[in-house]
Amino acid sequence: MPGALALLALGCIAHVAWKASGSGQWRQVRDEDGVQVFTLKEPGATLLKFRATTRVKTSLASSVFLFRGDESTNDDFGGKHFRIFDRIEKPSVYRAYFKVEQPMPPPFGTKELVCLLNYAQDPKTKEVLINVQAAPSRIPPTPGTTRVTHLNNMFRLTPLPDGMVQWEVTGDVDMGLFYPLANLAMPQFMFQGIRDQRKLVLKDKYQKVSLVSVQEL
Repeated sequence: MPGALALLALGCIAHVAWKASGSGQWRQVRDEDGVQVFTLKEPGATLLKFRATTRVKTSLASSVFLFRGDESTNDDFGGKHFRIFDRIEKPSVYRAYFKVEQPMPPPFGTKELVCLLNYAQDPKTKEVLINVQAAPSRIPPTPGTTRVTHLNNMFRLTPLPDGMVQWEVTGDVDMGLFYPLANLAMPQFMFQGIRDQRKLVLKDKYQKVSLVSVQEL
């Protein structure tokens, strides 16, 4: 018993110290195969924020279509029952809600995400900044799932003069996992995810897309 109490005390001390730590600055933790991964620790937070960057030889429209999601491409990402609703798309703006169920390893069960996604294009640089925010109260919950309530992700897509598109993906999400485990796993998840997406965007269903809300450089 004394040993268990000592471990509990050490765990509490470590938790308090970790929560109070942080510089609020991005720190690079990996640079490999054209992908850079960064982490950011803010004082008062237990979960890290993550960012991954890379460049891809593709169109801006294909990049936007990849990251905004569509029923026709959901099989590429492993989610279930993906659905877009209340969509508005014009030359000046795109806004839509989406719902998707994400199976998780035991004992966490299935997580349900309901989010608002919107973007507008900079008329001069043609850069597109996609914002994705959790909207957990938008529709009733699905039985047998746990809804994610904290998600604020950004996708900055910048077309370059050489035909490349700069991707910058920033993740700020709480999937309800044990935070030390999430903090350890996310850098590899971000690295592998953006590498896989570089290949996905070269498929015909992305390359042939044309969007009324996106103009090329």
